Amino acid sequence: MVNRTRYRDLLRGTPYFARLSDAMLDEVVAIAIPRRYGQGQRLFTEGHNEGHCSLHIVETGLVRVFKTSAEGREQVLRLMRPGDAFADVPVFDGGTYPASADAVEPSSVLALPRDALMPLMDRYPEIAVGALQNLAERLRHMTSLVEDLSLRRVMSRVARLLLEHPDEIHLTQSQMATMVGTAREMVNRSLHTLEDRGVIQLRGQEIRILDPQKLAEIIEAG
Repeated sequence: MVNRTRYRDLLRGTPYFARLSDAMLDEVVAIAIPRRYGQGQRLFTEGHNEGHCSLHIVETGLVRVFKTSAEGREQVLRLMRPGDAFADVPVFDGGTYPASADAVEPSSVLALPRDALMPLMDRYPEIAVGALQNLAERLRHMTSLVEDLSLRRVMSRVARLLLEHPDEIHLTQSQMATMVGTAREMVNRSLHTLEDRGVIQLRGQEIRILDPQKLAEIIEAG
């Protein structure tokens, strides 16, 4: 019963299931598969599991979703935190995972298999409404990511990461580089330039924002 209550609360916190009654949520909990991952462990791999993907919801920890080029370069698409749902596209279209995911830190995740979730969606259109809301929000995020990668300088991308996503400040410079689509050395150079300008303060891996207004101006400059 404890797990059912906990998982019900977790599901209700996502757009997909926010509109469901407790009885409906219990049906979703019944098909959920709890999984635990160690730091660096792979959840799923791009191009795999056609027709058999699962919707994932983070319960604890931190998960990154990323693309990998033929040369091995990575671009982080998003960091997923407790309550975040992801891997929805292949669940709805029946295709393969369009990106890979691994655990940045020890994480627990609920997996909802496609073949069990789709019949529930047929019965409860509230899930479909929630899915549209979540996909719309995801589209906004991807549009913003494309803008950053194609139109903004590295300095502006780093500034935006620091100002708009403060939870990412604890990441290593290599992890930040995969978030903004550049090399670690460029992130390092940008951070030290921002420090020289009095915008931030660096203490080892810790970054303290001293002047949010200047960060906003750098972002606005593009």
